[in-house]
Amino acid sequence: MLRNGVSLVRSYIFLGVLGAVAGVRKGSVSKLITEGNEHYRKGRLGEAIKAYNQALQIDPDNPIAWNNKGLILAVAGNYGEALKCHKKAVELDPKHVDATSNVGMTYAKLNNFEDALIWYDKALKLNSSHETTWNNKGNLLSKLDRCDEALKCYDKALDINSNYMAAMNNKAVELIHLKNYDEALALLNKVLKSRPLFSEGWYVKGKAYIGMREFDKAIVCLERAHRLNPEFAQAKRALDVLKTKLVEPPGIKAKGTEKKVPKTESERVKVEKTIQKEILKPRSSTEIMGDEFERPEEHLTKDERLAQEYVTDEHQSSTLLKNAVGNKLSKPALDRALEGLERKGLVESKKVGRGMTYARTQDLGSIEEEIIEEREEQEPEDVSNDIHGLITRAKRYIDSGRYTDAASNLRKALKINPYDEMATCLLAQTQYEMGERDRAINTISKIFVQKPDFIPAWFTLANATLKAKEYTDATECFRKILELQPGNAEAKKGLDICEGAME
Repeated sequence: MLRNGVSLVRSYIFLGVLGAVAGVRKGSVSKLITEGNEHYRKGRLGEAIKAYNQALQIDPDNPIAWNNKGLILAVAGNYGEALKCHKKAVELDPKHVDATSNVGMTYAKLNNFEDALIWYDKALKLNSSHETTWNNKGNLLSKLDRCDEALKCYDKALDINSNYMAAMNNKAVELIHLKNYDEALALLNKVLKSRPLFSEGWYVKGKAYIGMREFDKAIVCLERAHRLNPEFAQAKRALDVLKTKLVEPPGIKAKGTEKKVPKTESERVKVEKTIQKEILKPRSSTEIMGDEFERPEEHLTKDERLAQEYVTDEHQSSTLLKNAVGNKLSKPALDRALEGLERKGLVESKKVGRGMTYARTQDLGSIEEEIIEEREEQEPEDVSNDIHGLITRAKRYIDSGRYTDAASNLRKALKINPYDEMATCLLAQTQYEMGERDRAINTISKIFVQKPDFIPAWFTLANATLKAKEYTDATECFRKILELQPGNAEAKKGLDICEGAME
């Protein structure tokens, strides 16, 4: 067992370097890109970045690897670096519509709206049926209060793909902003039928009911949103407002409060309007969906979803695919499904002799943005820039996947106190989530130099390596924690997971 943090960190970095060299030596570019895609689909962002970097060491002019790397960086919240990657992909392949759309998306995330619209239009000029671009352009126009244009973009996306859940959700949020609650509810019901665990969808539906002054129904929706995601601050705040100010029948005290309720209709209406004003604030920002790794493929028909299960990374003839699918799909239905998958950029084909072969495409495509909540422009209540306020804000950003914002706050905290262990641990966690593996290890090593037995730092390293499925390193960390604190149940659970995975 390694006895101190410094030796573990040094060996960890060394092994990481050797792994990168070995990967470059034995893996082809195509294999590395496929490996990176698999890591991405399983939520292992750091490992995905590593695979794409290895591919780019071999072939620095590969637009697919550049676009895929940019997509991972964007998902991690590192939009500045993502922009460079997507622009490089477009430079190498000017007809790469997904990379072109992603340039627009990253400009939008960097609040450069003028350039974002220019690049969205470039993408639509390359492919007027690029549904993701229509959706993202609609989000941007909505943010600019160009509501009619935004709705037209969402409608265009839904004309292209009637099952496009993100566009349905975003259109519903826009309709709520325009007080068209009935149509918004119809769309949200479709979204939630497809995504019953979509906490933000329940939250938005609750807001629609608040707009309609159907507060009992709103509470049901908001409680479900909060139950599905206990960290969902907006849902919790909306519930608190309702429970504090909700009007009960005359003469009865409001539920959960000692305040007396209004006794006249005018007083009742005044309170209801106050509730609406506090909760139904205009949307000001968008977020990328947080459950992209768990969500099923929503853009596909039933036949396309079935056919996709049998398409592999290696090219197969349509005859072999038909044999694999068996009686589940007829030959014409399979052909239509494969054509649909190819149009959506999920499958590529090539002609071999008289027939066609099919394989999964290596390009991850473009990122879709989805409006999931209506955040206020002002800073949260813990706006103070003392070290406690900065760390608290960083924790919230980490929970919502806004790693760039988290890192910024943590660096400010460390300027105040360079020796704050909690800020250092959180910064390392953030760096690991952003794919900056070696930097994260170097950050955590600063704690181990001074405090080799600091348990939270060991947990930071243990959880990061466990999430990346680097079970050997995670095992060493959990064992170190148990050596320092033999009764630690969380470390024992983590060790059991690692040992089970390595069996």
